[in-house]
Amino acid sequence: MHDIFQPAGLVAYWRPVDGVRHGLSPVEPPYPGQERETLCGATVTVVKTTAVDWLAPTCGACWDEAKARRDAAGKADAQ
Repeated sequence: MHDIFQPAGLVAYWRPVDGVRHGLSPVEPPYPGQERETLCGATVTVVKTTAVDWLAPTCGACWDEAKARRDAAGKADAQ
């Protein structure tokens, strides 16, 4: 299979917390009740979400960090 079809890997788990979707480190899946650090550096407690929670805006700083990690992983795979 061509490399273009291979995923670059998981960059972040996304979870809505306090009205904003934050990116969490992909080391382990997030579960309700866990305290986790977000990609933007905030510490949040993961909550059980509803379908409406997923309509919250994405944290811009988490999004930027997730894109940077994706791009870095892609460059490392290309070498």
